[in-house]
Amino acid sequence: MDAVYARQSVDKKDSISIESQIEFCKKEIANTDYKIYTDKGYSGANTNRPAFEEMINDVKMGNIERVVVYKLDRISRSLLDFAHIIEVFNKYKVEFISQTEKFDTSTSIGRAMLSIVMVFAQLERETIQQRVKDNYYQRGKSGLYLGGTAPFGYNKADTLFNGKKTCMFEENEEQAGFVRKIYDMYLYNNKSFTFIAKEINTKYKFKTNMGNNWSACAVGRLIRNPVYAKADADVYVYLKSKGAVMNNDISDFTGENGCFVYGERKNVSTGKFTNLANNFVTVALHKGIISSEQWLKCQYKADEGIQLKNSGRGTYTWLSGLMKCGYCGYAVTAVKSRNKNIAYINCGGRKNGFCNERKRVIHLKDIEQIAETKLLDKIKTLNSDFDFEINSDSKQANELKIKLAKVEEDIRKLVDSLLMLNEVSGRYINEKILELDKKKKLLLKQINKITMESSSEKINKRDIGKYLKNWADYKTEQKKNIARTLIKEVIITDEQIEIIFKI
Repeated sequence: MDAVYARQSVDKKDSISIESQIEFCKKEIANTDYKIYTDKGYSGANTNRPAFEEMINDVKMGNIERVVVYKLDRISRSLLDFAHIIEVFNKYKVEFISQTEKFDTSTSIGRAMLSIVMVFAQLERETIQQRVKDNYYQRGKSGLYLGGTAPFGYNKADTLFNGKKTCMFEENEEQAGFVRKIYDMYLYNNKSFTFIAKEINTKYKFKTNMGNNWSACAVGRLIRNPVYAKADADVYVYLKSKGAVMNNDISDFTGENGCFVYGERKNVSTGKFTNLANNFVTVALHKGIISSEQWLKCQYKADEGIQLKNSGRGTYTWLSGLMKCGYCGYAVTAVKSRNKNIAYINCGGRKNGFCNERKRVIHLKDIEQIAETKLLDKIKTLNSDFDFEINSDSKQANELKIKLAKVEEDIRKLVDSLLMLNEVSGRYINEKILELDKKKKLLLKQINKITMESSSEKINKRDIGKYLKNWADYKTEQKKNIARTLIKEVIITDEQIEIIFKI
């Protein structure tokens, strides 16, 4: 059987349609027995396409003798992917034909020419990607809409900017009023992100801009997002202090418009608006919703409440930081009963008021027993060349780093204040800076000493017997180190406890 494969990522005036590709390919088919595979709306950047995957399965089943495409880049725009595809075709003795390029893969010259063409196809793809990226950053610099769903509180509206069609945000009166309510709840009613999320989900009809239930993270992003701020000079100074690259002069921050933040995050574990290093900030075309004063007060409050990333420091279980709810995907934490005798689990989704799938109480000891059995069974199966390192996790070093960050922040504030002080005040400030600098150097010395002294423990075949023999005697921290080295996640549902290992 012959196979005709056609792909079209998007409908464009200058692109050939699926139907036209099929008609061209039929010219190469002499066999009346053929099957057509089409992927519409899928990129050639990868092979994650339903019809393509079906065709490859048919190839491996021995049902296909020839694959015909209109052009090489219809099957793939990645040289690496294409080379792998050709290997599969060769393995199952499948002939490959490009209708427009006329390549014969049965000869070495044909295969060489095929590779050369694919090099240029990939070059074209990468050039297009760079062009799109450059255009994205240029649009951002101009304050234009960068695509995607409008933030909660706004609707998209068509507009003209410098003679070009684009979109801008217009206030959604009902949602904008609720945005103000959320800011008031956080600032004046002293409610946490988690409490606000649960309140919205249980008492109000509003969903997020993506149509989902609210979570603490979603509320945090809304509070942090400068798209809502009526950005003035104070907002400019704050965002710049967060490491952002400011596209506009401070004089453009007139206290009327919101701001766009865009760019690549180096550390995806931090919140999108928490650390703005390597990100760009531009005054947008739309009007802000929240006053500069209120927005900044919320930022200062959020800054004081910043928590370290969950590192599994829970004291109730050696599975801290590894457990996930199998229904909503949120982290699962261990909770003690009031009498402190029984520990059970709770997920973040349930705390936020939208995960009600779990119907029974699951005790922590039951999860630990299952996880322990599976973990020890896994250790028994490790190969002799297995070598994994467990880094020591020093609580003392972490506390010192927190103190160091506070000292560095105090120094920065004092340095900034020097610009507004007279000579006498400046001398006192300089003395304080010198005092803090000495404290900073002492903290660095202590951190370095702890780092140098802390040993790293290796798990290898020689140690497996020790772990199996001494597991019951290990303390929580020792078990936690081993678990976090070998286990990626523990997925919990009412029906089962699934352990996903890293190896």
